[in-house]
Amino acid sequence: MICRVYLLLASVSLWLIACSYQPVTTGGHESLNAGLWTQTAAEYAASTTQAYRVAMGNLDLALADTGWTAALEQQGDSASLPPIVLMDIDQTVLDNSGYNTQLVLDGEQHTMERFTAWCEAFAPVLPGVQAFMEHALGRGVTIVYYTARPESLRDCTTRNLEAYGLPLADSSLLLLNDGTPASRKAWQRAELAKRYRILLIVGDNLDDFVEGSRADPAARRALAAQHGARWGREWIILPNPIYGHWEASIYGFDRSLPRDERNLRKLEHLTE
Repeated sequence: MICRVYLLLASVSLWLIACSYQPVTTGGHESLNAGLWTQTAAEYAASTTQAYRVAMGNLDLALADTGWTAALEQQGDSASLPPIVLMDIDQTVLDNSGYNTQLVLDGEQHTMERFTAWCEAFAPVLPGVQAFMEHALGRGVTIVYYTARPESLRDCTTRNLEAYGLPLADSSLLLLNDGTPASRKAWQRAELAKRYRILLIVGDNLDDFVEGSRADPAARRALAAQHGARWGREWIILPNPIYGHWEASIYGFDRSLPRDERNLRKLEHLTE
């Protein structure tokens, strides 16, 4: 009898534990595989290391070729201008996959409030970045950062770069988005090209390199193909399967659409 009572109590306890346990669920979150890949895959770390190793070699070629420029906006003879490398920040210099995977775990979507909190936490540096920057500085080349981050994140972005010893000689070399046409990347490239010789551009989004990225997927592919000779030479692109204009182009850059509608449009773009 006593044994039966113990067995009954044990069964009830297990049932209560099972009922109270709430497993983490992704709810089919869009960023699950992409975030997991950037955080865990050896192939991702290898791809960013490879990109920056190519960039090192190309930087030396660019310095030796006085006619070399990475900016389509660079006009005239720029040989006498001081050389720079123009670099995006997110998923180019800093690894924000931790932010995106937290969204997966929480079942949430990106908001500026959430990203601001992440900015204060400091993102790590992508593999290959520091070695490349040390090489560039050793060759007398200045690093200029330009990013879609809003101007309100200047302080935390600066602290994040400085925490990893990344070069930032002064605040004018960190260009952020202040919401005006002058903070569009094409505009920024044109302005920089008046004062510097832009040897390389490094980024993860087509807009980092050329105007016209806010278009449908077919037009974006055609634009990338139009400048095919620049990839892996003046332009160094890093993989970003989590977010970017590639994703927003699927639903016409209309971020006001409900999540389910955006996902439906993504499914409609899949091909067999």
